[in-house]
Amino acid sequence: MSNKTILLVEDEPHTKRLISYLLSTNGFKVLLTENGKEALEVCSENTPDLILSDVMMPVMDGLELRRRVLQEDRLKDIPFVFLSARAQTHEIINAEKLKPSAYITKPVEPDEITSIINNILDEKSPAAGHGIAEA
Repeated sequence: MSNKTILLVEDEPHTKRLISYLLSTNGFKVLLTENGKEALEVCSENTPDLILSDVMMPVMDGLELRRRVLQEDRLKDIPFVFLSARAQTHEIINAEKLKPSAYITKPVEPDEITSIINNILDEKSPAAGHGIAEA
């Protein structure tokens, strides 16, 4: 069982419940927020081991959240995974410019989410590179 903390940033209630349940039953502590602004507030008091963020959200989207995380010395090295229903090439390229650890497209099998997260956390090191993983 993991003792790692995942910050889940998702505005759609059903998706948030499902992913939160999936992560918690796989041993992760899950911090829940609905948008990038809330996520930054949570990060001011917590340092998650990984951020799993939707792209399209109200108030502050996932791309802007990633930009802000990269500007914070304390947060910039936290693995960041985009989870989005948007799979158009130009959107993935825009996200890739922000150097996420992965870009997962919905719909996705639950096992794929946990597998990608576990692989990222297992490989996390200062010298680790970034790549795009599509599910």
